[in-house]
Amino acid sequence: MPLSGRLWPLHLKPQFDELLSSWLVRLARAHHIRLHSFCDIAWPKKQIWNRDIDKSADVEILKLLSRKTATPIERVRAACLRKYEGRLYEKHNPLGNTHLIMPLGIFHRTHKRYGLQFCPLCLAEDGDPFFRCRWRLSIVTVCEKHKIILCDRCPECDAPITFHRTSLDDSRITLCWRCRFDLRNALAQAHLTARAQALNQIKLLRICRNGWVDIPNYGPVYSAQYFAVYRQILQILSRKRATNGREHLTCVLKLPSFDEKKPSKRVDAEYLPLGERYLLVAMANWVLLDWPHRWLRFCQDTGLWTSEVFRDMGEIPFWYWEPCHEWLYQLPYHPTDQEVVEVGDYLKREGKVLNETEISKALGVNQVFRKRRMG
Repeated sequence: MPLSGRLWPLHLKPQFDELLSSWLVRLARAHHIRLHSFCDIAWPKKQIWNRDIDKSADVEILKLLSRKTATPIERVRAACLRKYEGRLYEKHNPLGNTHLIMPLGIFHRTHKRYGLQFCPLCLAEDGDPFFRCRWRLSIVTVCEKHKIILCDRCPECDAPITFHRTSLDDSRITLCWRCRFDLRNALAQAHLTARAQALNQIKLLRICRNGWVDIPNYGPVYSAQYFAVYRQILQILSRKRATNGREHLTCVLKLPSFDEKKPSKRVDAEYLPLGERYLLVAMANWVLLDWPHRWLRFCQDTGLWTSEVFRDMGEIPFWYWEPCHEWLYQLPYHPTDQEVVEVGDYLKREGKVLNETEISKALGVNQVFRKRRMG
């Protein structure tokens, strides 16, 4: 059926919170046209599927969709991940990493990373299954409706979710493109902590939607600043330095253990596997619940000081900087002249080399900065 005239023959509207890519696939299948042919007709010579279209869709794509489907442009924009700009993060990056949005790792129209999650029960209940925008967020790990842990891959063949590669011959968007397993039949992962996680997730999404949150003792702050701190806490919790504290919280919060097939080699929250993110998000929710007391206690018990908690942050929101600076700031240690002399005498007695490097090593500092008389 040719695509011509003021409106397309079938002008399906996007569902609430539906991803743009999911909507495009449903539109093409409703017209019984192969997806890539549909996009080539609609946007000649424009690349669609060799990039993350949910992040990078331009004005031309959105306006044509609005016009041809008689959909208000605001509703079309709501299908793009850019809608989180200024609420979940400060600046949207259409072609690179954006904080708290998981990357797909697109290579030759395939996904190499597990950047799209799904709830099998939601897909099973949908009259016409579709994929949600919030399933691309790294802070989302459970289904708020069904209180189960999300899935981020095909349970049969471990393939990332790449629904735009399924065949036109089968209208089910829920089929795995590699092994044709129906994702609606994936085993729902329930855990006693999932219900509490779902309630906390609802609060996080509400903060994102409202654009602000009230911090006890500090008043209202913009949601983008809140999530900048939230992401920083996820980063810190994932580091090797926090291993002991992380293991302690796992026991305190009765969190499940996950057997990750491909453990993450990066600390960026957007690249962490689902199981690891589930644990870290639960921990971040817990330490933020009684701000700043739980966080400061965790940092002090784990030996995390300002150099660690502020690392790579750029501009630091005051409500995070003030308590951390007051309670976690440590002045650098500078040995006294007498300590330097005594260490020098000790090294001479032991017959060791007497120089600045050896004295610094013995004192446990990077460098003895001032010239000292070593006797």
